[in-house]
Formats: sequence, C-alpha cells, structure tokens
Amino acid sequence: MEKKEKKIFSVETATWISYLFIHIHSPTLSTDHPLMITIGRRFFSRSALSGKQITIAYNNVHVVKNIQDREYDLLWKTVDSQRSDIKKTDLKKFKEAFGDDYHQAFTFVRNTDRLVATNTHIVFHPFRHNEGWENLVFRGKLWISPDVHGSQILSITADQSYDAGFSVGNHSMGFVTNKSYKTMKAYKHMFGSTDMLQKYYVSHYDFGDLCMPKNLNTDGIFIKNARDVPDKDIVDYDSQIFQYERSKYVLGQLREDFGRVAYNDHGEVVGFGAVSVYPSGECTITPMYADDTRIARTILKSILEEMSLDPEKYWRLKLHSHDHTPESYGWIRPFVKTMTHRTEICTLMCDHKEDGMDFKKVFSMFHPSTCPI
Repeated sequence: MEKKEKKIFSVETATWISYLFIHIHSPTLSTDHPLMITIGRRFFSRSALSGKQITIAYNNVHVVKNIQDREYDLLWKTVDSQRSDIKKTDLKKFKEAFGDDYHQAFTFVRNTDRLVATNTHIVFHPFRHNEGWENLVFRGKLWISPDVHGSQILSITADQSYDAGFSVGNHSMGFVTNKSYKTMKAYKHMFGSTDMLQKYYVSHYDFGDLCMPKNLNTDGIFIKNARDVPDKDIVDYDSQIFQYERSKYVLGQLREDFGRVAYNDHGEVVGFGAVSVYPSGECTITPMYADDTRIARTILKSILEEMSLDPEKYWRLKLHSHDHTPESYGWIRPFVKTMTHRTEICTLMCDHKEDGMDFKKVFSMFHPSTCPI
C-alpha cells in the first residue's frame, strides 16, 4: 500500500492539552474538592486549518450534545479523516459501549455546519467491592480548531466539562504535552502542582521492519481467540488492572479485529491483547495486558501469525507505553529488525497516585481517547 506519512495526521504529532478527573462518587462527600485524573488532547488537522479565521464567543456558537449521524459525518470530514488511528464508526461504537456515561459536545458556528470544537468525557464507575471509591470522570479528546480566536472558546468548553461532572479540586492529576514553560505554567495555575508521576510514549515500526521470532519460549502458555472465550474471563482479568466498570467496551475492543486471551496450565487467564487495524494501514496494539513479558510476546506472536507481516497490506505497528516498568516498550524487541525506540507524547502530573490502576501488567494501553490505561 502507499505510504501515508505525508498524508495522515496522527495522535502523537498533535498538541495534547490533557486532563482527567475523578469526580466524587459518594453523595455524602463534598463535591467542592473532588479527586481527579485527566487525559485530553487538542488536535490540529489539515481540514481544520483550511477555514477562515473566526472569533468565537457565546453569542455566535451552537453546542450539540445529542450527537447523531450528521454530527459524526461533520467531525469525520473536519478532523478524524486526517487521523491515522481512528475508524469512522469508532465514536458511535464508544457511545454504544459506555451509554449515558459517554458525554460528547460539538461546538458549531451558529446557523452553520462549521465545527470549531469537540469535547468528550467518560464517567467510569468503581466496582461494588470498592465501596466508597469515587467515580472517575475522564476527559478524553478535546479538539479546538486553530482557526478560532478569542478566549471565550476555552470558557465554552470548560462549561461543557463542568456539565459532564468534570471539575477542578485540590487532588488532581493531568497529562501535559512536554516541559514547555507555557504548558507547565497553565498546569500549575489550574492544579497548584507540577509533580510528575509518569510519562507516556508512542512507538512506531513499519511492517517491513517487523519479523517473527523463531525461538520464542511459549511453554505453558495457551492462546485462544478472544471471540471464543467466556466474557467473564476477559472482564475479570481487566478488573484486576483497571478497577472501574468498562466491560462492554473491553469486550468489543478485544473482539473487533485481532484479539487473543492467554491462559496458563491451570486454565487461569494470564493476559489478553488486541491489534486494531485502521483504514490508513496503521495497526495499533490496543491493548496488551499480561502477567509478564513472555506472555505479552506470545500473545503478539499469535496475532501477527494470523495477520501476516505484509507491508503491502499494513503500514506500521504502533504501541503506547509508560515509564512505570523498563519493559513497557522493550518487550517488543524480538519482533523488530531495527532498534526499539519511543517518543514522549505526554506526562502524567499529579499530587497523588492513581487509584485502581495497575501499570505493572500494561504493555500497551487502550485507545487514549477513551481510557487512561
């Protein structure tokens, strides 16, 4: 297939303005100081850059929150068709998976089809055995057109976030793009802290640079297609790593393209993984969860054997990693002919540690527009 480096806009080349929040779950607790965690991004696409400059204010916009096919089509034409890591049906799929807990707001210039901003939040509910835990309100994709002038657009999107339960409190966590002075200053102004907890990275490997390892030790690991295993096997393992309800989303992700579940000799789940294939030819490991590196490699080997390493069919393989463990990206080494590498895309900054997230088993995250891990 034709290489698309010059045509495709991808997540990691975007500017991230990302915040993720945990909102107070217990009605007996004050909502003035909710616990928070955040992720978000600001995307600039070629189609968005083609419009005329416009000053946005409250009196010249129209906000749509009940998103239908018309709005999804406009988003695709304006932004998402330029991205390498999304399908046209993804946002509708996410909405179906999360239901009323998936909040979207599209901002248009009044009386036109001109889209100038999108804002997405997902509310994650803790499992019942985590009594007293707070809801996690995750701010996913935030996009504001670079054609927009005026400070009111930030107030408009902030109001949308507050309506979804996303609010600023003393206990905060956020992702920032890099160590730039402006980014740090904005973060400190909002949250009162610039403590770093983790960094997030992306790695790309062209399919022509991939290989199938010949001497991989897979003893005692048994791989099954995710479509052929009970829901409970997948959901229970996921709940050990992310202790909030997202079962419908996880099952859909594992069973859409290429998904696998790994078992040990005792029939216990020890990992699962999936590769999503996008129209651009990009293939993303979303996710790879496993008890150890050997299991993660065995899962990926099974998936790539089915896909084949055809550079005419597939463009590149992408994974998202973190700095919690040294092997969060180096585990892929037996599959590449080149040196392993990664590029920092954001930093997790906070004044407390994550609740209900176990990074030790995360070798690649779910899609960062929908989940923090």
